[in-house]
Amino acid sequence: MKYLGLALFLCVTGLNFLTDVAQASEEDTFLGQIHSPAEQAMGQGRSAIWTMPLVATQYQPLQPTPAMQAALQAQSETRFLDALILLDEAAKGVQAKENTQPEMNLLRASFLLQGNQSQQAIDILAPLLANTQCAADAYALTAMAYLQQGKMQKALDAAQRAQDFGGGMLPKLALSYALQGVGRLAEAHEVVHGFNTRVPQTAITLAREAELALSLDQVQAAKKLAEQAHEADATHPYVTAVSGLAYLIDGHPQEAKSAFETALQRDPKDAKALFGLGLAEIKLGHFQAGQEKLQAADEADPGNALILTYLGRLQQNLGQTGAASESWRNAEQADPKDPTPWLYQAQAELQANRPLDARESLREAQARVGYRSVYRGDRLLKEDKQVLQANLAEVQRQLGLEGIAFHTLSDTVGEPNSTSLRNQADLLQGQRFAESARRSLLLQSLFNEKPGSLPSALDIYGDGAGQTGASVPQHGVVGELNAQQTSYNNYDALFGEQVKLAADATTASKNTNGGQIRAGVGSDTLGLSLSGLQFKTDGFGSYQNLDNTVVQGVVQWRPTQTTQAFMSYETTNSKHGEIYAPADPMGNGIYNQYEDISGVMHLGLRHSLDDNSELRGLFSHQQTGQIDNQQYMSDFLPPSNPNYTGPPNGYDRTLIQSSAANSGELQYQRSGAGYTTQWGVSAVRTLISQPIWYFPWTNVAQQIYVDWQQALNPYWQLETGLAWGKNDKIMTDILGNDKSTYVQRWLPKLGLVYTPDSTTHVRLAAWKGLDDAAVGNASLSPVHLAGFILSRPSDTYNLVRGVALGADKQLDAAWLLEGQAQRRWTENPFSTGFVQEYFSQHIDESRIALHWQPSVQSLNVTLAYDDECFQYDPTDIPPNSVQRQHLRSAQLGLKWFTSPQWTANLGWSYNLLNATQQSSDINLNPILFGVWQHFNQTDASVSWRFNRIGSLDAGVRNATNTVILYTETDPLMPLFSQGRLTYAKVKLSW
Repeated sequence: MKYLGLALFLCVTGLNFLTDVAQASEEDTFLGQIHSPAEQAMGQGRSAIWTMPLVATQYQPLQPTPAMQAALQAQSETRFLDALILLDEAAKGVQAKENTQPEMNLLRASFLLQGNQSQQAIDILAPLLANTQCAADAYALTAMAYLQQGKMQKALDAAQRAQDFGGGMLPKLALSYALQGVGRLAEAHEVVHGFNTRVPQTAITLAREAELALSLDQVQAAKKLAEQAHEADATHPYVTAVSGLAYLIDGHPQEAKSAFETALQRDPKDAKALFGLGLAEIKLGHFQAGQEKLQAADEADPGNALILTYLGRLQQNLGQTGAASESWRNAEQADPKDPTPWLYQAQAELQANRPLDARESLREAQARVGYRSVYRGDRLLKEDKQVLQANLAEVQRQLGLEGIAFHTLSDTVGEPNSTSLRNQADLLQGQRFAESARRSLLLQSLFNEKPGSLPSALDIYGDGAGQTGASVPQHGVVGELNAQQTSYNNYDALFGEQVKLAADATTASKNTNGGQIRAGVGSDTLGLSLSGLQFKTDGFGSYQNLDNTVVQGVVQWRPTQTTQAFMSYETTNSKHGEIYAPADPMGNGIYNQYEDISGVMHLGLRHSLDDNSELRGLFSHQQTGQIDNQQYMSDFLPPSNPNYTGPPNGYDRTLIQSSAANSGELQYQRSGAGYTTQWGVSAVRTLISQPIWYFPWTNVAQQIYVDWQQALNPYWQLETGLAWGKNDKIMTDILGNDKSTYVQRWLPKLGLVYTPDSTTHVRLAAWKGLDDAAVGNASLSPVHLAGFILSRPSDTYNLVRGVALGADKQLDAAWLLEGQAQRRWTENPFSTGFVQEYFSQHIDESRIALHWQPSVQSLNVTLAYDDECFQYDPTDIPPNSVQRQHLRSAQLGLKWFTSPQWTANLGWSYNLLNATQQSSDINLNPILFGVWQHFNQTDASVSWRFNRIGSLDAGVRNATNTVILYTETDPLMPLFSQGRLTYAKVKLSW
C-alpha cells in the first residue's frame, strides 16, 4: 500500500485506475491509461494552460543506472506510477552506490512532483540540500515544489540558493519559474536567455525562452526560438506546444493547428494541445470544430479556468448565452482571481442592454487584473487595463455619462493604443469645441493601428450628419472593445472577424440626406482603407444649403514589428452658406456662399527604439481653394433676421482665394512604470492668398515642447508640460502698410487628478497655449490636460490662458454627481499699422449634473444645469456686434433600455439668453442694445440594434426660432439649430 496516497490522488483527479499495486505485472492494462496530471498554475488568479510544464520538474541523472533508465522511459510514456515502482524495486534489489542513492532520491522527488505530491517531494529532498554534489538540483526541485503549493517567496529563495551551487538546466528553469511567480518576467527571460547562449543549446530551454518572450510581447523573437527548439527536438510535447502557441499568436492558425495535432498524436488527452487546437480552429472560422476541441480540453482537464473562459466566449459567439454564463461562473469558481471571465460576462451584459450589470462585472475584473502580471509583461498588462477601461467607458457612455467616459479613457498613464485613442475621439463626437481634439486623436491612432483596419467615420462637421443635429452619435461597438491582438494568455482576438466594410445612410426632413461607405483590407504588414461621404441639406442655423463630399484613403505599412509608416490623403468639396455679423443692429450683415475645395496629406513614421521608447515623425500638407459669393444686405434692423437669404438690397460680388500650408513635427516618447513623456518640436508655415482688396498674409509658427504624465501614487496623477512657442503673422495692406503681428511666449501647463477612492475624482488644470492648429489638426502633442480639452477652433493664432476645476462622485449605487467650472482668456493680436494691440475676450463656463441610475435597470435620468458667459473687451468693437452674452440652460435627459435591442432617448432643455449688442455705427444713440430671449428645445430618438453590428436610429430635433443667434459657438457644432427636424439613420457592417 506504499503508493496508496498517490493512487488516491490520481483517482480524485479523474485518472481512473485500481488502487491495488501489489503485482505490477497484473496492472499494465490499467497503468497504460494513466495520463500526466493537470499542470499547475502558480497561484489563484494566474490561470494559464502553459503553466509549469512537467519538463520543469524532470530531473536527468548524470549517471543513470539501468533501473533509472527504465523508470525514465516509463515517465516519458506518462506511466508515472510504473516509474515510481521501478525505482523502489531497484532500491530493494541492489545496494545502491553512494553516488547513486542521492540521484535516485532526486528522481523519485521529480516523479512525486509530477504527481502533485509536493510535500512528499520536499521531505525527500530535505536531506539532499546539504550534499554539495546534488544541492543545486535539490534546491531547484524544492523551489518547484513550493511553486506547486503557491509559496512564491519560498520558491524564489530556494531557486536563488540553487544558483550558488551551479548546476545545469534544472536550476535555471526553476529560477525562471520562481521569478515568473513573483511577476518578474523580464528577469526570468534573461536567466533562460543567458543559459541559451551556451553550446550546445537544449530544446527545452529554447522553448522556455520562447514562452517567456511571448509573455513579454516579443512575438517574432519567440517564433525564431520555437523554430530552433523544434529543430533540436521535434517530438517533445512541450516544444510542440510552444511552437503551436507561437504560430497562433503570430497569426498563422494553420501552422498552429498542425503543431497541436502532432502533439495529440502522442497523447490524445493532452488538454494543452486540445485547447490550442480549438483556438486554431476558431481562428480559421471553424467554430463548431473549435467548440468540440474546447469541450474535449475541458473534459481532459476539468476545472481549468482558462479553458472554461474561452469555451464561454465561443458559446456567446454562437448564441448559446445560457451555456456561456454557466461556463464563466464555473471559471470564476475555479480561479476566483482571474479577471477574464468577468470581462466577457460584462461584454455579454452590454450586448443585452444591461449596462449597470456590466459595470459591476467590470469592477470585479478591474480588481483582479494585477494578478495577470505573472503571464503578461508590462506592455501586455497595460493593454489589459486599457481594454477594461474601454469597456467601462462604453458602459458609462450608454448610461449618458460621456464626460466621465472620456475621463476614464484619458486617465491612463502611458501611450494609449489605437483603440483607446479612437474611443476617446468617438466620445468627443458631437461635443462643441472638441472637433480639433477629435481629429488629432484619430490621426495619432494611425501610428499604432493594425494595417487595413476599418477607417474611422468621416464626419467633417462633428455631429454625424453635417451640422443638422440629425444623428445621435453612436460611439463604440462591443465587438470593438476587445484586445487588439492575440497575445500570451489573451486569445479574444481569435473569435471575431475584423470588420472590413461598413455603410450608413441618413434621411431627414428639409431635403436632408446623406451616406457614407468605409472599407479596409490588409495583412500584418500592409493595409489600405478607403472611405467616402456625401451629405446635403437645405440648412439650419448659420450654415445654409450644405453640400459636402469627402473622400479619404490611408495606406499603412508595417515592415517590422518596430516600424510603421502611413500616408493618408483626404479631399473635401464643401458648399455652405453663412451670415457674417448677423446681430449688428446697423444691418451690415453679409451673406456668404462658400465653396471650399481642399486636399490634406499626412505622412507618418513610427520607430520603436526599445520596449519603452519610440520616435514619431509627421509631415502634413494642405491646399485649399475657396470661392466666396458675397451679398451685402442693408435691411437688417433690430430685431434682425439672421437667416435672411432673399434678394439683397445691397450688392454682391465673387471672391476667389487660396491657401497652402505645410507642417512638420518630430516627437520622442518614453514610458515606464507609472509615467510617460513626450519631447517634440514642430513648425508650420501657412500662406493665405486673398483678393487684392483684402490683406494676403503668411503665418509662421514654431514650437518646442515637453509633456510629462506621472502617477505619483495610487491617489495622485500629475500632468505637466512646458513649451516655447512663437507665431509670426506677416501681413501688408494694399497701401503697403505693415499689419504684421508677432507673439512669442513660454507656455506652461499643469494638471492634477486626485482619486481618493474608486468613486471620486477631482481634476484641476491650468495652462497657457499658442495654438496654430497644424495642418489638418496634425499635432502629436497631448490634446487634453487632466481631461480638459486645451484648445478650440477659434484659438488659432491666439494666445490662450485657461484654468479649470472638475469633480465627480458616485454617491451610492444609484446616484452620481459631477461638476465642472472653467475660465478662459484669449488675446488675438492685431496691428494698427503703428503698434501691436490685442483683441481680448474671456469665457466662463460651469456645469453641474446629477445622474440617477435606479435599481430598475431599464431607466436612467440626468438633471443638469449649464451656465456660459463670454465678454469682449468693452473698448473694442467685437465681431458679430455681441459685446457680452450669457446663456443659462436647465436640462433633463432620459434613457430607457426597453429591451436588449431597443433604447429610447429624450432630451429637454429650458434656455435663457441675455446679450448686449454694440452697433458699428458710432453715431447711433444708444450704441448698446440689450437682447433677452428664452426658448425650449426637445430632442427624442429611438435606437434599434437589430444585430450585433447593425442599428437603426430615428428621431426628432426641435428648436424654437431665435431672434439672435447664439454666437459663442463652435462653428462645426452649434449648440442650437433652428426648426424641427425628423431623421432616420441606418448602420450596417460586414
